[in-house]
Amino acid sequence: MNMSNVIQLPRHEPRTRAEPVAVLDIGTSKMCCLIARRRGDRLELQGGGYQLAEGLRAGEIVDAEAAEASILAVVHEAEQQAGRTVREIVLGISGGRPESVVATVDLELGGRAVGPGDVTHALALARAQARSGGVEIVHALPVEITLDSGQRLRDARGMVGERLRIAVHLVRVASAALYNLLAAIERCHLDVAAVIAAPYAAGLASLSEDEATFGALVLDLGAGVTGVARFADGRLQQLTSLPLGAQHVTQDLAFGLSTGRAQAERLKTLYGSVLPRAGDARQHLEVPCLGDPTQPPVQIVARGRLTEIIRPRVEEIFQLARARIDLNRLPVTGRRLVLTGGGNQLEGIVELAEEIFGMPARLGRARPFDAGAVQDLTAATTAVGLLRWAGEDDGGLTFGASSPNRDFTARLARIGQWLRENF
Repeated sequence: MNMSNVIQLPRHEPRTRAEPVAVLDIGTSKMCCLIARRRGDRLELQGGGYQLAEGLRAGEIVDAEAAEASILAVVHEAEQQAGRTVREIVLGISGGRPESVVATVDLELGGRAVGPGDVTHALALARAQARSGGVEIVHALPVEITLDSGQRLRDARGMVGERLRIAVHLVRVASAALYNLLAAIERCHLDVAAVIAAPYAAGLASLSEDEATFGALVLDLGAGVTGVARFADGRLQQLTSLPLGAQHVTQDLAFGLSTGRAQAERLKTLYGSVLPRAGDARQHLEVPCLGDPTQPPVQIVARGRLTEIIRPRVEEIFQLARARIDLNRLPVTGRRLVLTGGGNQLEGIVELAEEIFGMPARLGRARPFDAGAVQDLTAATTAVGLLRWAGEDDGGLTFGASSPNRDFTARLARIGQWLRENF
């Protein structure tokens, strides 16, 4: 057994008993499915699949049939590699414009000890109060617990008091975007055990224990969405997202150089940079122009021209992300930025991030695995975070199959099937 394909789990009752453990990360440009099996307190990776994501824009479905085909393809690829069939998955999503809100819940104890169900009851109350039309709560996490206005507690269970107060961090998403994804997955004959926000999963996979405890930011630069998550005290404290990503850099290149999207993506991947270099003006590239597909006219472009186009867009994304996250809540010891996502492969991205955010930065990667069954660690970061979530207990409540809206998604699936069969 390759130990690099093993993720260590804490010694407690696992969150779900489903075998095998399967996770599905749905992004704008790619989908990733990982399948693992439990070996005591560990998860052993058995297979993985990657496919281009069709029918999605900014992490949301715009073509249900194309999206379902991509889901089926990526799950089938992972099943073939693992030699096992899955029926239940943990889903990671980047769409739906996720954002954080904080709610405070008070419970009267009457002098009794805090029971194991009191915190769960408080989280459920906070989630129910925050739900409204067009919004669904995907995470409810306790961030501050006090008894009788006393000191902050790590764990209040077993302590005696009159009033329990819990500050709850809620992550909400647009319900329509979420339900459309759930319905598409159900039409693929898969059950969704839980739904996890992609920036949260990216942080679980890439942050060290010290970073999560002392405080850190995770910036997940995807193709169509950039997610930002702030961690402190070992918990997710804040999450937000921007409808901008690496695809917008590609679009800028295609427009600025009057070339096709495929050529622009290739130029970005091979020569893209956000930092000007001394030799860029002397290095020239042949760029096909828009025209006859068989014999397109060719222009000669200095490499420095690519940097002039790429850098402003990346600066805009970073500045907007910085404006949406509360940097003042990060202590001096926790001023650390971790970059994840495929869009962070541009040359000089770490240096630019340090300049704009004013803190040390590094590229994040999935810690538990090497190149074994997963060939691209950067692309698998969120999926590995989903595996971590499936095996650990974050102390909160997460939107899943037990949600009261499951019947609604089932109705959507039946309606979609009827339309396909009759029209």
